[in-house]
Formats: sequence, structure tokens, C-alpha cells
Amino acid sequence: MNSEDKVNFPDWKIAQKSIAQFLSDNSFDVWEERSIGNKRVDVLAKREYKGKIFYLVFEVKHYQNVTPSVEKKFVQQLEGYVQTLILRETQRKSTNQIFEHYVFIGYLILSKDYGIFLNRKKNWWKKPFFADNIELSKIWKRNVHFYCSSPKFIRKNLESQGISFYTQSKISDFLTRNSNNHKKPTK
Repeated sequence: MNSEDKVNFPDWKIAQKSIAQFLSDNSFDVWEERSIGNKRVDVLAKREYKGKIFYLVFEVKHYQNVTPSVEKKFVQQLEGYVQTLILRETQRKSTNQIFEHYVFIGYLILSKDYGIFLNRKKNWWKKPFFADNIELSKIWKRNVHFYCSSPKFIRKNLESQGISFYTQSKISDFLTRNSNNHKKPTK
């Protein structure tokens, strides 16, 4: 996306597109404004890494003032998205396969006002979904994680879940090297 395109988009859309591009650049399959069941998520991403399948669900909010009650409402919305995604996946895979190999991350991005904290893991707020299904409850408890932060903490938080990100060298990195790196060492 070039700077001319950004002028036509609202701030939340620019943040959403930036997140989608970041994930795409790091080998995720990415869908923007994707439907899961009857719900629409801002960004859905999937990547297989080291025998695990990571599903990321991003909700981007660009509010002037984020109060704790508004933030709680956003997290509940995100929990509903992840719950629907898990139910969709159980139609495709066994609950044991999901328990062993899947990680679901719900991520609330606050792109303007950051509420109480700039960055935090939200698992302590996670409600016990699937109370009537023991297997799904185990998946929810162990394989589901929630975060709330500004965009700058995405990489750090996802790396804490075991996802690796790539940093690719550019040709300019090699052309602008300090000439001292190429001198013979002195004795």
C-alpha cells in the first residue's frame, strides 16, 4: 500500500492493512474482513510452524477513549470469534488433533487510545466457554490465548507463544556495510 492509498482509508483500516501485510510478509495465510460462521473478523491469519497450526484473530479498534468497560466488551467480542473458529475447526479435525497441534490467539489491537495498559496478556479475563463439553473446555483452557496491545507489541507477544518471525536482508544491507568489516585483521 502506498502513501496515496492510505489517504483514502480511515485510521483503523490503515492499521488493519498494516497488520495483514506484516503477517503476510512472515509466511502467514491472511484474510481481511473474513467471515467465520455469522461473524466477521478484521484479520484472520493461519500459519503452520514446528508441527503447530497457529490461528490468529485480530480485532482492530481506533477509539478516542477506551475505558475498561469498553475494552472488556471488545475482548468478549474477540472471545466469541475464537469460540466460533474452534467450533468450525472441530468439524474438520478431531478434538484430539486440535488439542495437540492447534494454538488460537485472539488479539485486540488498540490503535489510538490504549486503555489502562499499553500491552498485556488477557488470559485472566478468559471466560470458561464450552462448559458442557470437556474436550473443548480443555482446548479453550490450554490452547487459547488473548492479548491486548498497541501494534508495536504484536511481534513480541506472538514470539512468546512460540511463533518465529523472519527478518530478511536487503541488498542495501550488503552495499552499505562499513568498509572496516572487509579489512584484514591486524596482529
